[in-house]
Amino acid sequence: MNNTQETVKEKSLVDELRQIRDKINFEIQDLTLEQLKQYWKTKKTLHPSRYWAG
Repeated sequence: MNNTQETVKEKSLVDELRQIRDKINFEIQDLTLEQLKQYWKTKKTLHPSRYWAG
């Protein structure tokens, strides 16, 4: 039974990630390169850029 509960949790996480991906794809589908740059500058991230490598 515990294995079934973990599978349901994993599927829901995958579904949430797919929804996020689809939302971002919809938002950026018709943007130009300059608009994409501005989009990513204003988009909040999970980690500040000081944690990114490079």
